[in-house]
This record gives sequence, C-alpha cells and structure tokens, in this order.
Amino acid sequence: MLILSRRPNESLRIGGDVVITVVGFSGNQIRLGITAPPNIVVDREEVHQRKIAEHVTDISPAPSPAAPPSSTRTLRRRPEVRRRSRLQAE
Repeated sequence: MLILSRRPNESLRIGGDVVITVVGFSGNQIRLGITAPPNIVVDREEVHQRKIAEHVTDISPAPSPAAPPSSTRTLRRRPEVRRRSRLQAE
C-alpha cells in the first residue's frame, strides 16, 4: 500500500485518467473529489462489497462507443469553504 500526504486542494493522479483531489476535511472525515473517465467505475468500498454480495455481474461496464476515451467526468464537487485563519480571528 502506498501512503501519501496531501493538503486541501492538492491532487494525486492514477494512470493518466484518474485524478483524486483533497477537497477538505472535518474532524476524522476527508472529502475527496474524483475525476475519472465514464468507463471507470468509482464506488465506495461498502457499495462495491454490496454489489458483489448481490451477485452483480457487470461491475465494470464496457466503454460506450459514443464517449471518446479522452473524455472525463467530474463527480459531485462542492464549493470551496474558506475558513478564517487564526490570525484573522484574533
């Protein structure tokens, strides 16, 4: 397992098509933005496990001929929340 440190608004790239960006964090939760081509399935682990348990045979759909391979989709992205720094708050 590769372990990386990233700060908000920093990204990492998987292959040439998938970009994962740290959008923010709150407590022990981290918000990630994922940009991937339409032929890449992006699921949370528990959703993936449920699909396997339900015997879903088509977890990875074949690329559709209508979408060129270079097109990407961006999953839901929330606006950036600006927080006051400690210096501004004092």
